[in-house]
Amino acid sequence: MEEEAGPSFKDKPSNGAVHVDIGMEDDDDDDDDMMDALSVRDFDEPYLKNFCKRASTSFFKHYGLISHQINSYNDFISVGIQNVFDSIGEIIVEPGYDPSKKGDNPWRYASIKFGQVKLERPRFYTGEKAESGKEFLEFLPRHARLQNMTYSSRMKVQLTLQVYTQELVRSDKFKTGKEKYLDKQIQETRDLDVFVGRIPVMINSDTCWMSEDKKDDCDYDQGGYFIIKGAEKIFIAQEQLGLNRVWLANSPNYRVMYRSVHKRKRVYVKLADTPKIEDIGGGAQVITVYLLSLMDIPIWILFFALGVSSDKEVVDLIDADITDGNIVNILIASIHAADQRCELEKCDEFRQGRNSLNLIEKLLKESKFPPKESVKECIENYLFPNIIGFKRKARFLGYMVKCLLEGYTGKRKVDNKDDFRNKRLELAGELLERELRIHLRHVEKRLVKSLQRDLYPDRSVGEIWQYLDASIITNGLTRAFSTGSWSHPYKNMERTSGVVAMLRRANPLQMISDMRRTRQQVLYAGKAGDARYPHPSHWGKICFLSTPDGENCGLIKNLAGTALVSTAVRGGLFDVLVACGMEKLVDDTSTSLSGMDKVFVDGDWVGFCKNSASFVAEFRRRRRKTEVPPQVEIKRDTRHKEVRIFRDAGRILRPLIVIQNLPKIRTLKGGSYSFQDLLNNGVIELIGPEEEEDCCTAWDIKYLFLENDEHAPKKYTHCELDMSFMMGISCGIIPFANHDHAKRVLFQSQKHSQQAVGYSSTNPDIRVDTLSHQLFYPQRPLFKTILSDCLEKGQGQGQQSGQTQKGMIARPEFFNGQCAIVAVNVHLGYNQEDSLVMNRSSLDRGMFRSEHIRSYKAEVDNTEVSKKKVKSDEAVNFGKIQSKIGRVDSLDEDGFPFIGANLQSGDIVIGKFTEAGTDHSVKLKHTERGMVQKVVLSANDEGKNFAVVSLRQVRAPCLGDKFSSMHGQKGVLGYLESQENFPFSVQGIVPDIVINPHAFPSRQTPGQMLESALGKGIALGGSQRYATPFSSLSIDAITDQLHRAGFSRWGNERLYDGRTGEMVKSLVFMGPTFYQRLVHMSEDKVKFRNTGPVHPLTRQPVADRKRFGGIKFGEMERDCLIAHGASANLHERLFTLSDCSEMHVCTKCKRMAGVIQRAVAGGHKIRGPYCRVCDSVEDVIKVSVPYGAKLLTQELFSMGISLKFDTELC
Repeated sequence: MEEEAGPSFKDKPSNGAVHVDIGMEDDDDDDDDMMDALSVRDFDEPYLKNFCKRASTSFFKHYGLISHQINSYNDFISVGIQNVFDSIGEIIVEPGYDPSKKGDNPWRYASIKFGQVKLERPRFYTGEKAESGKEFLEFLPRHARLQNMTYSSRMKVQLTLQVYTQELVRSDKFKTGKEKYLDKQIQETRDLDVFVGRIPVMINSDTCWMSEDKKDDCDYDQGGYFIIKGAEKIFIAQEQLGLNRVWLANSPNYRVMYRSVHKRKRVYVKLADTPKIEDIGGGAQVITVYLLSLMDIPIWILFFALGVSSDKEVVDLIDADITDGNIVNILIASIHAADQRCELEKCDEFRQGRNSLNLIEKLLKESKFPPKESVKECIENYLFPNIIGFKRKARFLGYMVKCLLEGYTGKRKVDNKDDFRNKRLELAGELLERELRIHLRHVEKRLVKSLQRDLYPDRSVGEIWQYLDASIITNGLTRAFSTGSWSHPYKNMERTSGVVAMLRRANPLQMISDMRRTRQQVLYAGKAGDARYPHPSHWGKICFLSTPDGENCGLIKNLAGTALVSTAVRGGLFDVLVACGMEKLVDDTSTSLSGMDKVFVDGDWVGFCKNSASFVAEFRRRRRKTEVPPQVEIKRDTRHKEVRIFRDAGRILRPLIVIQNLPKIRTLKGGSYSFQDLLNNGVIELIGPEEEEDCCTAWDIKYLFLENDEHAPKKYTHCELDMSFMMGISCGIIPFANHDHAKRVLFQSQKHSQQAVGYSSTNPDIRVDTLSHQLFYPQRPLFKTILSDCLEKGQGQGQQSGQTQKGMIARPEFFNGQCAIVAVNVHLGYNQEDSLVMNRSSLDRGMFRSEHIRSYKAEVDNTEVSKKKVKSDEAVNFGKIQSKIGRVDSLDEDGFPFIGANLQSGDIVIGKFTEAGTDHSVKLKHTERGMVQKVVLSANDEGKNFAVVSLRQVRAPCLGDKFSSMHGQKGVLGYLESQENFPFSVQGIVPDIVINPHAFPSRQTPGQMLESALGKGIALGGSQRYATPFSSLSIDAITDQLHRAGFSRWGNERLYDGRTGEMVKSLVFMGPTFYQRLVHMSEDKVKFRNTGPVHPLTRQPVADRKRFGGIKFGEMERDCLIAHGASANLHERLFTLSDCSEMHVCTKCKRMAGVIQRAVAGGHKIRGPYCRVCDSVEDVIKVSVPYGAKLLTQELFSMGISLKFDTELC
């Protein structure tokens, strides 16, 4: 480890790489001398802990919490879009070749090339000239929300169109080498910028207006989401296996894979079973290659096709352990298989000349999908396309074979697909690029088809925009966002779900957690296996507790507190690598590289070095001096003699303190520093999942000072900023989380914290959410955790605009609840089984009171704008009409209620009707009511007019409402007790909530007791405030703080009964605890019904609560009533109140008798029951049956099955 920690310049720099920056070297030496003089031991522990806290604050100030979403989108805007258009290449449009339309003129061809892409900012087009005198207005996110529009920007691309003719011209073969060639005669060329579609814009990205210093819509809003047709959508990071590494697998057989994004560029080298060969004893396996659409090419043939001259050279390239008999057998069997294949294909000896290339060319032509290119072009483009030169490709192929043989003999581990070093997160950039490419192909097909028609001689080529349908990209992206069905990562024609989600806004914590979520795609939930378990590589990158319970457990995860996602680093690293001591990979197969360390960049072999320790140390030194971007990671693999460097997008990085450079914090000017300063000075560096294996990391500063027989602090190279940063945002703010059972912490972080009623946004006036809750008096908790403290202080913007996110506010918006005085006691039996008893007077004073706002939307066609022709009496308009479906007392003439109107269930909330008098009004459903808060009228760009009416309810807690502490202790309100009947302490303090002591032992949540005791000490003026998980106070410190304030050391208090005034015999544990009110309220769930609406077919009650539907009474409920013997109740529930009905049965033939109209004597017709089988009416009786039984009888009768009924008088 010490060898790796810093570069040793004792040896002469290899390859003549002399360090030029002499001045810098001198400075470094001075710094090194100073740092040698200072060590970690010269600082005291509290000073370093304070530094960690300030460094963490500067980290959140610099990066924010959702930088991964915004950085990925910005990368897509700056580079990704251009890459998509460049990948299309030149489009050649051939004529239709219809001989009837040719005439005398030659066929005309067209070629189209895409150039530079330009994106405008989102803007409104106002028409010719608006009143303001501007043709365009700024289109802001709040406009898109209110007008149900998509927040998007126009995309223009530079396009070159050439129309030309071709003819075959003879030429001098001695000069040109060809007898005939195609001569192009260009008829016309056009260059212009064409509008190709609209791209949705991410809020707060570089393209968005909000990225400038404008007033934000909402103080809690950090951006990172899209607005599609007025709805807020986010990307969920998709976990995919990294494609840029050689992958070793052992099922179904041993194989090494070089996987590219493009299917045709994938190369598999595998061990295949063959029939036993007589000459070789155990040579039952040979090495074959899967390339393009060719299966099982013998590896030896491919080596010789790449220019290797002898069998010995191939063995040297593979560089495997030849002393191992198994390896020798496989190699000999592979040579034998290549010879046999040659005989089979009737080819000459493949080792001579171009024979091996010719053999591969022959196989390619006979394959299922023969390529158009020549065999050399195929190998150049499809076999390791990033490595240039056939000999270099041969070297890489040899390396792959070596990996395969080492894996087979057990010297190399098989790659683990659950390890995070093998995974990459796909974010906005990669996902949008993939979707845009599909829609652009569609545009290309349509363009070719329509332009082809105008290439006939009798027609002229029109303007380019006539052929290019911009709505394909616009509508395609909007549809993908709206439906959530996204293009599949590697299956061309398939779509996948779960990529896009609605942004939930119950509180700011839920909003941030949603944007930090990751998801792993599995084929079906049962096959996931080990994917659900926490992996050691999750440490510090993925929170191992924030995952849903149920079928998605372990598949949906959350990023840890300080996790970042890398973006692709572009630009040459090669010069830096050479300067660090790397030698370039030679383009021959004769030079032996055995004993050298291979250097890989993003999975491609670029060079080798003699001394990997000094190479890696020098590279890290340069990275700490910002000569190399901080997101590049390097790993030294001593076992396999490899150095792997990664700079691609989607790796999870996290900041660690470099202990060697820790003394530099003294030299930082004035003690105030940004996170960028710490990176520039090498005090902190970003460590990726691969490099982490080279680090020896101390979990906390205290371990650097801890020295005993088992523990030596000198071994550490790095140190964590804080112990709690390995957990996610929603876990890191739970006090004493390490004292609680993991299941309870999971409940709080994943469920309760995100369902807590808080203050979701600071601009509710310009939002029209379908449903929102707001707590009247949100409070901050008494305790602090390091994470919550750093998030609160990390406000404002940092220095570097590219990375920094806005909106980190010095407000504790991640806590949504109130501090209540909680006593642990039994109260009249009303708080058993997780019920709570609450103080009615506290609720009257406003505790947990919230506002519940529901919006109702309606739309009508704008007849002036829309192109549809609608009959005048069928056009729907807003207005008041005497309605048969509900009351219209509160509506004005325009069809909308006045502000402040009190609407009840059954009232009309928005009036809509046609001229013909048909009523289309929106009615309040069962149990919905409220006061009208606002009425919004707006229109979108598709010719629709909208109306939104918001109803407000003030909700004080009532029986059945759900509450939760921060430790997963959820409970419903069971009883409201008057204050005078509650027990009180000597100081006159009365609890707000009484919970049952049985809630603690089986749930194992002592953290709540510690929180209560610490909160009590803080409320009494104590200075110890931190309840950070893993680094929280000891129990002794908490109890001493209470004791010093004059209270019982263990938080118990002497109480007096409010009813009798007598002293309660036992001591009661009491203190302030942070409680949350959850969105599950009994008013939204209460359901009652006697009789009501029924389904027209079965005549059984409908299902929905809003439609005043029935209550489900299933098998288990039926069993309960049978056990009680309540048969009358059972009969009423399942028959009388459900689908009771009557039918007629003939007692003679026992069949059902229908009610028909028949003629009787005297010419009269009468209607009544009649048995068609017996032709009589005498024995017909009326019976009571469920309507479902009668329906079944009639349906079976229609199939020719007749039922007989036994009747009995009752």
